Amino acid sequence: MSDSLPYALSRARAGAAAWSMCAMVLLALLYGARALPAWPAGVAAWTAGALLWPRLDRRQKRFTLGLAASGGLALAVALWQGRAPQWSQLLTQNTALLGMLGAVSFLQLVGLHTGADALPRGERARWLTLGGVHLFGAVINMSAIFIMAERMAGGARLSPVQAAVLARGFLAAALWSPFFAAMAVALTYAPGARVGEVVLVGLPLAMGVLWLAGRMPASGASQEAIQSPFTGFPMRLSALWLPAALSVTVIAGHAWLPGWSSLGIISAAALTLALSAAVLTHGLRDGLERVLRHAEHRLPAMSGELLLFLSAGVFATGLQALFGTQAAWLPFSHVGPLQAALMLAGMMLLCALGVHAVVSIVMVSAWLAPLSPDSLLLAMIFLQCWAIGLAANPMAGVHLSLQGRFGLSALALARGNLRYCMAAYGLCVLWLAIVGLWRGWW
Repeated sequence: MSDSLPYALSRARAGAAAWSMCAMVLLALLYGARALPAWPAGVAAWTAGALLWPRLDRRQKRFTLGLAASGGLALAVALWQGRAPQWSQLLTQNTALLGMLGAVSFLQLVGLHTGADALPRGERARWLTLGGVHLFGAVINMSAIFIMAERMAGGARLSPVQAAVLARGFLAAALWSPFFAAMAVALTYAPGARVGEVVLVGLPLAMGVLWLAGRMPASGASQEAIQSPFTGFPMRLSALWLPAALSVTVIAGHAWLPGWSSLGIISAAALTLALSAAVLTHGLRDGLERVLRHAEHRLPAMSGELLLFLSAGVFATGLQALFGTQAAWLPFSHVGPLQAALMLAGMMLLCALGVHAVVSIVMVSAWLAPLSPDSLLLAMIFLQCWAIGLAANPMAGVHLSLQGRFGLSALALARGNLRYCMAAYGLCVLWLAIVGLWRGWW
């Protein structure tokens, strides 16, 4: 994503949007610290959204308008039925989530330095690349994809096999990473889920999914591409300090700040480490200038994510008002591993049809709310949908980014992951059953 705004925003409007985004991040952090209510951050988010609306392309505008309109229709029906919506949720529904995404974006300042090392080749290179994009994608998100893909392509065309390894390894981080958008969504729409427990049950599954990702070639790739030596990314052991430092900081935050929310701790850890690394690496003046440039250019570049989650908040508010506490029409009376597996299958099918995971997560959260499902179980299927379902979604951001940057077909990339996704789904169902026995969900 370019640092410059791709659409015609005046300098004053772009600056106002950047300051609104900064205010959203800081106010959401204060909300996570229990120092402020959530609505001030919501006001800042909606202000930034209004200012940044022209940046969205036609497809993004149609999608966000459709999502918000669906939520508005649900609110209207709920009012007609005599139900009282919680109007404050329009400002607060995804406030902490958006604040965390903005805070984590500053980790891009740390970067991923590769030096002039030669590109490794062979089976070992495949596994190191898979593990590398998984670890660094878990921390600096999509930036890891861009950095590694550019280096691996070497000015040429990225192969479908390389693209599959990068996309699968990156998305699998959604199963456990506290710094991934998926975790923020799961903690928002599975109320009561605790980040420590979610990470604990997500990590073993991520290891199994990564094994499948490395063992199963992309469907549709030529036999020559599959059999030729894999050209990977030159990973350095010294680069692992970033994920290690973040993990220690988050764990310490939970121990020292028990009154803070999980998303607040994650936001504070990301901001603290990013600012410290920028100053220590580049000096006080240059480091602070880099932070300000990031706030000015990169935060407004999150316009797509910002408007997506704002419209998803309207959608969620409408569904929650419409469904209320009525559960008589549900096909089951409780949610256990079997029901969760069926729900996950439906959510993944929607993903394969091009529906973003956020939409199905919001729908399932509101639909199952009257049954009060176990929060950990709910968070698990939300993260599994994101990690595996999006691998089969041609509209997923990772596929569209690879299409735009390297000319690969997003549809072909998604189709190439279908067999992998079905195998990973089977692994998820098995893991749901195992965790279900441990937790007594049966």
